[in-house]
Amino acid sequence: MKKHYFFLLVFTLFIFPFIVPVFSQTSPQLVDYIFCKCNIITIDELNPLFEAIAIKDGIIIGLGDTEEILENFATENETTYDLDGRTIMPGIIDGHTHYMASLFWIGETETIYEAQILALANGYTTLNEKSIDMGEFQWLQEAEQNNTLRLRVNAFLIYNYAWLENNESVLVEHWSPDLEPLLEHDRKFRIPGFKIYLDGAYGNRGFPAMSDPYTQEMIELWGIINPYGDLYFNQSELNSVVDSLHDRGFSIAVHAMGDRATETILNAIEYALNGTDNDNARHQIEHNSFIREDQITKALSLNTIHSVRGYFPTYWQQEYADLYSAVWQERTVNRYSLPGEGLHSYLETDFGFLHGYDEDNWSKSANIRPFLHLWGLVTRKAIDENGTIHTPNPWVVEHEISVEMALRMMTIEGRWKDRVSVG
Repeated sequence: MKKHYFFLLVFTLFIFPFIVPVFSQTSPQLVDYIFCKCNIITIDELNPLFEAIAIKDGIIIGLGDTEEILENFATENETTYDLDGRTIMPGIIDGHTHYMASLFWIGETETIYEAQILALANGYTTLNEKSIDMGEFQWLQEAEQNNTLRLRVNAFLIYNYAWLENNESVLVEHWSPDLEPLLEHDRKFRIPGFKIYLDGAYGNRGFPAMSDPYTQEMIELWGIINPYGDLYFNQSELNSVVDSLHDRGFSIAVHAMGDRATETILNAIEYALNGTDNDNARHQIEHNSFIREDQITKALSLNTIHSVRGYFPTYWQQEYADLYSAVWQERTVNRYSLPGEGLHSYLETDFGFLHGYDEDNWSKSANIRPFLHLWGLVTRKAIDENGTIHTPNPWVVEHEISVEMALRMMTIEGRWKDRVSVG
């Protein structure tokens, strides 16, 4: 048996939930690869761990202990590997990233093949690009045609830009009305839906739309113009937008940071679903930075899907506590309760190259390192620019996320939300 020492990430995540039992047979079945004597994490609650795996034509066809896999399967060309206790797990999915798009924004359009090395090295097999305009669309489409895409890229086309002009949303009007979702499993480049910016974030983008006003201290400190933040669409406008895109078969991914924005999009999704469930449409709410408990209850009734930033900037927790009321503190950590409540919740890194990338900087909450996000989700600790590890205060760790739950957020939940066909 050949020995090969490496940490392996399985690239066919969608197969894992369908565990194939091993049956005894007269002669071993020939397969492409066998990996044995390893720790296989399946993310399947009923069958969480195995020791060996057999793969043929990119499909997992056998899982079990080493003895039974070697008894029932065989390989040619020395492709049976002894991993000596190393780990195999599903490929990691970034549910909300600007990784590829930001390369286009900064003009690094000739490095698309090489740029994917960093993502692959960190274990990613799928990127959900949550802000794609026409230029990025054509660039990625061409990369797929030229076979330079090494990752699956799910592109969410922008419906409007992430800023206001004269207090009005700026629509993107160049998408063809005949455009349809592209969901084929075998494609590297797919279009599940549209991205809608519903409220501000900071600076010239305005600020998160809140149901309670910002304090005078916040207004003066951050230069806030609208004391309740900035909502890009009113309820009637958003209902019409979401309903129209829903009817065309698109998933909707909505930037909603403040609780007033979250309330507006939940109402709009409810309007579009019109009594049906969200299992097929799989409309998504991004960030959930301030979410109320009553909104979590409504989200459960609608079965909406929610992104969660894995790495909380705990090094700012005292500044937050000084500025936020107890109610705001509760709402900003409620995002970490979502997976425990039973909502589909997936990892967002929000990573992009727009502001540069420093491999030695471990402090940014929007970073590409998936296991730093996992550590943050589970411990709520964070590392500042000086390398100091900050332990969270009690209000930051109100909602616990286990390692198993975090791994689901990083893998199968990211896959489920994309509604890409498996056959």
